[in-house]
Amino acid sequence: MPAAGIVTLILVLVAVAALASALVQVARLLKHVNVTLGKVIGGVGAIELATQPVNPVLGDIANDLTATQRALDDLLASKTAEAARAPARSAPARGAPAAAEPPTNGSGPLLVSRLPRRGR
Repeated sequence: MPAAGIVTLILVLVAVAALASALVQVARLLKHVNVTLGKVIGGVGAIELATQPVNPVLGDIANDLTATQRALDDLLASKTAEAARAPARSAPARGAPAAAEPPTNGSGPLLVSRLPRRGR
């Protein structure tokens, strides 16, 4: 075989080895990217699972708060009706502390039903 043929074969083998080396490096890089993307997808899935029950739980909390507000309104109404039916008390006995009078600034006592309601 002539010397030019041998040099050509050596150059072809060097070129093939360089291409193979480059392809191996690309394969390693793609494998690393694949592993990283797998971790990202797993993290997004975990976040999705962790945040999924938020809306139903918030709905339950809102329902509980609505029921609590109704119960407080009913209690306030019953106490107000009780106070209206009760006869006026005489002066307190000696040594007994006087009942604290609620402030009368024209606005009346703070009622639960006066609190702002969300979603309405």
